Amino acid sequence: MPQKNIRLLAGKPLISYTIEVALESNHINRLIVSTDDEEIARVAEKYNAEVPFLRPASLAQDDTPDQPVFQHALGTLKEQNNYEPDIVLNLRPTTPLKTAHTIDKVVEKIRETKADIVRTMTLVESVHHPYWMYNLDENIKADAFLPNLSLDNYYQSQLLPNVYRINGVVDAYTKGTVIKGNMLANKNLYGLVISEEESIDIDLEYDFALCEYMMNNYYKINKIVKSN
Repeated sequence: MPQKNIRLLAGKPLISYTIEVALESNHINRLIVSTDDEEIARVAEKYNAEVPFLRPASLAQDDTPDQPVFQHALGTLKEQNNYEPDIVLNLRPTTPLKTAHTIDKVVEKIRETKADIVRTMTLVESVHHPYWMYNLDENIKADAFLPNLSLDNYYQSQLLPNVYRINGVVDAYTKGTVIKGNMLANKNLYGLVISEEESIDIDLEYDFALCEYMMNNYYKINKIVKSN
């Protein structure tokens, strides 16, 4: 979806929601947008984020992992003005319902636990639970995804153990983990559980429609209820 991050969502560019809540955070002292797109850069600056460099096109491909993007950002910031943060946050524009409170809790968690990484997570509910998942072969024959598991013991959702999924809303890394570590396989990882509503990730047209509905209806209704 080209230029998805500046597509209008409920009347505002998608990226603006993340910028606005990040600027409300008590723990962020620089908000940097890394992009190779000049139009995205202009929109980000309009909403008061910094865009002190444009990312090389080689680091803006669909299959580019996060780590080299962050390494490039840190290297460029150090070269430009000797700036080196102790904690690096990944605030993806595609999760527009994140809150400043969640951002602050993630930063506080990484400091409190001395973790290398803290990632927001969401409880996996019933039918999405891995115990109830299957593989399908070329003939559409189903085999349990976890073959050594006896499903007879988990025939009701209440019997399923709690499992959490990474949702990509807020990730925090120490500087050393970004520069020298492994941002995907690091064992010193902690999770912060947040709500399913805050975890909406925009990837498909359906996600845009769902998020706009949430903003225009669900949240407005809940604000009215709370104010009463």
